[in-house]
Amino acid sequence: MFNQEEIQNIKDVIAEFFREADYEVQIKNISSGEDNETEVLDINLDSPDAQVLIGKQGLVLSDIQMLLRKIIKKRMGRELFLNLDIDSYKKKKEDYLRDLAEDTADEVLASGREKEILLPSPFDRRVVHLELAKRANIIVESVGEGEERRIVIKPKNI
Repeated sequence: MFNQEEIQNIKDVIAEFFREADYEVQIKNISSGEDNETEVLDINLDSPDAQVLIGKQGLVLSDIQMLLRKIIKKRMGRELFLNLDIDSYKKKKEDYLRDLAEDTADEVLASGREKEILLPSPFDRRVVHLELAKRANIIVESVGEGEERRIVIKPKNI
C-alpha cells in the first residue's frame, strides 16, 4: 500500500502530466489496495475536458492510464496496477454493461436461444463475464478475434 508521502508524489505526477498536456483536471479521489499481490491504485479525476480525455470508446483514457502507470512505476520503483477514471466514465460504463449482461441473460433464458453481444474491448468482456459468472443457469463464452470478438450467452440446457 502507498503511504501518504507516496500518494502526494503521485498527485504531483498527475498534476504535472495534465498541466504539461494543457488540460485542467481535479483529483477527486486516490485510493490504493492490493489485488493478487499487485498494488492497485484507483484514481478518479474530474475535468471540463473529459470528453476529449476519454476519447471514443475510452481509447484515449486507456492510453493516458498506460502512460501514467509507466511514469508512476518508474518514479516509485515498483510494480502497480493503475485504474484511472475521468468523470466516472468507467463506473457508468460498468453499470451499463452489468445491466446489459443481466437483461441479455434474462432474454436468453426466456427465449431458450443463445444471443451474441459485440464487445471488442477486453475490459467490457471482463465486466460481462464477472457479472454473469454468478448465474448457474447460463453459459458465457468469448468468441472471435480482434475487433470481431464478442460474447455469446446461452441457456445451460443447450
